[in-house]
Amino acid sequence: RAAAQGYSATQVKLGDSYYYGWGTNVDFKTTGALYRKASKQQYNAQAMFNLGYMHEKGLGMRKGWNLAKRLYDLAAEKNADAKIPIAIALIKLQILTKTESIKEPPYRFIFYLDESIEANWDLYLIAILTLFGLRHNLLLELQC
Repeated sequence: RAAAQGYSATQVKLGDSYYYGWGTNVDFKTTGALYRKASKQQYNAQAMFNLGYMHEKGLGMRKGWNLAKRLYDLAAEKNADAKIPIAIALIKLQILTKTESIKEPPYRFIFYLDESIEANWDLYLIAILTLFGLRHNLLLELQC
């Protein structure tokens, strides 16, 4: 009832229920409609963030990183507490955008990544950074 009366926090919770399938079937179209309603009526930052994520992944709506970035930015404007999670989401979005641009010709042959590599990109990044750190420490020891 509260969601029908325009209470945005309840609309977000109801959208979460449809997103995760809590007590109902998973329905991304309904989820998106509820998040959109909450973000437009009362400028709910959580709803904007969730919509951005759905656009980023293409869940029930057109996949679009530009729209996802716009929604993340709007959520950051509306709620100062959301700045850190949104900053992390924006960094991830930039990495995905750069990775896609690198896959374009003439470098495409280098980046035929399978799903498991793309899903765990953060682990590979941590491993590479760790190796660079070890290399740096080794060079420092050799100089002494």
